[in-house]
Amino acid sequence: MDDFYFFYYFGTMDIQNRLLEQLKAKLPPDTSLGKLLMDDLELSRDSAYRRARGETALKPEEINLLCQKYDLSIDKIIGVSGKSVTFQYNPIQRSEFSFETYLSGIMDGFKRMVAQRTQELYMSNLDLIIFQLLNSPALLRFKLLYFGKCYLKLGQLDDVKFHKGWKGDISDEHLQQMANFYIRVKSTEVIGYDAGKGLIREIVSFYELGYFETPEDALFLIDEVASLVEHIKKQAEIGRKFIKGQPVITDADNFHLYLHQTYIQDNTIISETNAYRMLYITHNMLNYLYTIDQDYVNKSFAVFQSMLKSCVKISEENQRQRNAYFDSLNVFVDRARIRIQGTDLF
Repeated sequence: MDDFYFFYYFGTMDIQNRLLEQLKAKLPPDTSLGKLLMDDLELSRDSAYRRARGETALKPEEINLLCQKYDLSIDKIIGVSGKSVTFQYNPIQRSEFSFETYLSGIMDGFKRMVAQRTQELYMSNLDLIIFQLLNSPALLRFKLLYFGKCYLKLGQLDDVKFHKGWKGDISDEHLQQMANFYIRVKSTEVIGYDAGKGLIREIVSFYELGYFETPEDALFLIDEVASLVEHIKKQAEIGRKFIKGQPVITDADNFHLYLHQTYIQDNTIISETNAYRMLYITHNMLNYLYTIDQDYVNKSFAVFQSMLKSCVKISEENQRQRNAYFDSLNVFVDRARIRIQGTDLF
């Protein structure tokens, strides 16, 4: 408790505000900061909201409880200098893994974003990200099955083979909700020339490992990739996101797509709202780490903005470069189709 008494007696309301800012980033969907303090600290409405507004100081035992429950870094809150950054992660237990639970974690992040007045995503992508795959439920389900079967080595998937009707425990309704959230959030996305090829290689390798029920099921996914590539191109042409096969309902200028001139080094997502910025990085293939350490996130955001200067914007402009990228990806799709048909090699 010594650290917390130090915080209490020598801290400032500015430090308390840092704690409250971290809490805002962890708020459950549809829950206000005042309501959270009421429930967790067992306070009256007036007492809770006075603390939320910074009019009343939090007590040491309240700080202790909040930090422990929400795994907050007291060092970062009180401004201890250093090179360490606190990340949270999504623990995956093989014996308890559920695709639906995995997607629910991503869904909760969307809900927290849209609860704020303004929202925007900034992403640099090694490959086609999971959000665009929402336009093809079959591709998204395949991607998760590939992750669970080839990397997590989940025992319950040992005898599972993919076919075009396979759904796992992933509901269509859940995927539709996620897609609706994604298309409404303005995003700036950076891809490299290899974006999309990783997914195609996974389909081919999955087929060669014997994990498709029939060759036609593998070719079905290749056709889905070709359709998705065309859909992303259409979004880029108009600068607006929309769900494949549905009308455009989003406001103009909500999809900024950039092509990196060389090679994207990692998958990074920065979500920005009027309340905070949060950074996500992928690890262990499809899992993710995230942090609300504003110093680290802001420096990463500056790097992202600097990277954009080395990119060509291919949404709404630079038609030649846009066509060149999508044409090259279509050639790769055709080569994969020929390989699965057994008439050629990569």
